[in-house]
Order: sequence, then structure tokens, then C-alpha cells
Amino acid sequence: MVRVFAMIALVLINFILQTTLFPHLSILGVTPDTALILIVSYGILRGEIEGAIFGFFTGLVQDMLVGMIIGLFALFGFLTGYMCGKPFKDFFKDNYFLPFAVVVIVSLVYQFTLYVTTILITGQIDFWHYFITIMLPQTIYTASLSIPLYSLLHVINAKIEARNRGVIE
Repeated sequence: MVRVFAMIALVLINFILQTTLFPHLSILGVTPDTALILIVSYGILRGEIEGAIFGFFTGLVQDMLVGMIIGLFALFGFLTGYMCGKPFKDFFKDNYFLPFAVVVIVSLVYQFTLYVTTILITGQIDFWHYFITIMLPQTIYTASLSIPLYSLLHVINAKIEARNRGVIE
């Protein structure tokens, strides 16, 4: 039950920060995609099922915030959480480089997928302009925050697991 409350709190805090603080912290016109970092981190820490559930609800909140098509971010979040949780079940959770690398790869794939779906809606085709002005800066900005956010989520997850085991840290 504590884990559910923690998930809800993370999604809501991220939503609040993305709508209030992060627009003022934009660099080169882009803001970090902390929702993507949280989805990747949660998938790595908790596995594919919880990662997919967390990704779905985080994406659903993003859909309500900026979605042109309701359900698109929820679908991306679901798939991202599942795909990041599946291969890392036996991953050493204290290694912070792997989440960083996964965030870089997932961010590029995520941005490319958004670009392709945006082409279908808006008809804008200039890929290199999009890559240089949006994809690359947002990936770098997002990746730069991945280690601190993963560290925070790792600590929260460890405390929740300790509480579930009955161990007080």
C-alpha cells in the first residue's frame, strides 16, 4: 500500500514540477523529460509489471497535460516501463551508469517516435532540424538529470522495501 502511495506521489509531484517549475528552467527552448526518467528508473528498480503500470499512469497524466492524442503518452509510458523492466530483473540496482545509458537511448527512441507520430498529425518533415533543435538538447538535458533522479528513486524504493520486510533503516 505504501508503494502505491509513493507511486501516486511521484506522478503528482512530477506533474506539478513539469507544469510550474520546469518551463522556467528551459535550456535552448527544451525542458527535461523527468517523467521519462521516472518511468525508466521505476521499470529498472521494480520490474516490467510495475514499470508498465507506473509508465501508463505517468503517461496518462502527460496526456492530460500536453497530449494531442489522448492515450499516446500512456501507451509510450506503458511500453517504456515494460521494456525497461524486462531485461533488468537481475541488474545490480546500485549501478547508476546503466540507468543513465538507458535514459539516453530511450529518450532518443521516444523523441523519434513522437516525431513520427507528429508527422502524421502536422505534416512537418524536416527531421534534421527537429533532431538538432529538440531531440538532441532534450536528450542531453534529460540524461543530465537521470542519475540524481534515479538515486532518489533508488533510496525511496529501498526504504519501501525495508518497510515491507519490517526492517527499519
